[in-house]
Amino acid sequence: MKNWKKVLIASVICMANMGAIPALASMNPDTEAPIAGISVALNNYYTRNEEPQKTLAEELDSRAQKKADGWEELSEKSGESQPSLETAPEDGNSQEETASLEEPQATVTEKSAPAVSAKASPYENVAVSQVSGYVNVRKEANTKSQVVGKIYNNCAATILETVSGEGGDWYHIQSGSVSGYIKAQYFVTGDKAEKLAKEVGVEYATINTASLRLRAEPNLTSQTLTSLSQGARYEVLGEENNFAKLAVDTDLTGYVSMDYIKTTVEFQQAVSLEEEAAQKAEEAKRRQEAEAAINQLNAVLKTESGETGQNPSSGQAGTPPATTAASRPASTTAPVGVNGTIAANPAGNGANASAEAPAVQTPAKETSAAVPPNSGAAAPAGTSDSKATENVSGPNVSYGPGGNASDQVVSATRTAIVAYAKQFLGNPYVYGGTSLTDGADCSGFTMSVYKHFGIDIGRSSRDQAAKGREISQSAMQPGDLLFYASGDYINHVAMYIGGGQVIHSSTPATGITLAPVDYRTPCKVVTFLD
Repeated sequence: MKNWKKVLIASVICMANMGAIPALASMNPDTEAPIAGISVALNNYYTRNEEPQKTLAEELDSRAQKKADGWEELSEKSGESQPSLETAPEDGNSQEETASLEEPQATVTEKSAPAVSAKASPYENVAVSQVSGYVNVRKEANTKSQVVGKIYNNCAATILETVSGEGGDWYHIQSGSVSGYIKAQYFVTGDKAEKLAKEVGVEYATINTASLRLRAEPNLTSQTLTSLSQGARYEVLGEENNFAKLAVDTDLTGYVSMDYIKTTVEFQQAVSLEEEAAQKAEEAKRRQEAEAAINQLNAVLKTESGETGQNPSSGQAGTPPATTAASRPASTTAPVGVNGTIAANPAGNGANASAEAPAVQTPAKETSAAVPPNSGAAAPAGTSDSKATENVSGPNVSYGPGGNASDQVVSATRTAIVAYAKQFLGNPYVYGGTSLTDGADCSGFTMSVYKHFGIDIGRSSRDQAAKGREISQSAMQPGDLLFYASGDYINHVAMYIGGGQVIHSSTPATGITLAPVDYRTPCKVVTFLD
């Protein structure tokens, strides 16, 4: 047996006779995952084998024979030795006599120099649309052919070819799932497109490890701000020293190691007619769910009141007073659906495409609500007065400790609050805003949703955290609020909607969106309903 084998086997036997060697491992400073040392590997090896010395010797003999066979076969085919990790070095000594087990010698193989060519720009065939509204994408290069999709302003497309069509040049493009033709005049290309693409494209990072530290600075020793969960997605603001700067939300930015994220750059793209129809159907579904949930809450309130026409503010039976459209000032707000629900991004008259959340139905007490009363709000244009301002009879409900809301009312309210909030997915983030359509910040969003149900939770995230009743995260239910902090300072709020998800107004890039509960580490949970 070769000397190096004998030495190795003797070493293994010595280690075995010394007894169990403690398993040594270091911790990854960013993921908190253990990194096993050689002692762990040896212990595992000994655990799996009854006769480890014999098994190891047999395995080494087998590998040596395979290497020898491979060398002979390679020499026969090539007629000369080829330097590689598996072959002998040029001095003629054998692999067994010269190679180090700990540090295999890398080799350099001569290769012919590749031909030098100009490096193509990644934006060489990229075009960015510059349109007002949208432009149709057609099946052929003329305006009479079938429309296969729509492309909006600042959307990116790949130019497949340039063709001569109706009225001049047309581009055959691929954008998203849409492939078709569009007039070249609606795009910028070349250097202009590259510059614009870098402005309108958004880079995102997805966490690909169980838990990743967000740090204050781009190094492994700076302060840990929070932990980010696997699968969570964040906007990338920049890169430095192999660290990516992430916008967790508008209230928290920090750095993570790029070794544990996957990044992609995304652009707005054309939509097919089928995709557009599906999107509209999804928005309509959310509106219908909100209407159904509010109707169910109204039904529960009526049942518990035992009355069919009582005015909750006066306590008198009969038809409640309704403010007519004629008695209110004109409004340019967009249509509001049944029982006050609002379409996401509703179409306006060109002057104002927004609609504020209508006020609730019961008298405006600080934490009381029935759903949804008239409070003198302007009637949305084009909306039936009987639909937009209809009062529903019900008790004067109060929530929280000392409140009179039954379990049935609380449950129906939770469902209605979440369904109502989800109508506004995709609407913009605006710092300091409180409009569910024109734009809101995180606390403006939660405030306006709760306000629709007559519940005053305060304006800022810190106010809301202080006013609500604190509960454990394990006890939270849909409609409860989660708070996030930098150090001891609460700076963000989101609404739990069930299924481990929250809805919140996050960043200008995402607007009102969904996220995992632990997209950053929550510091507090409160309820205004129990």
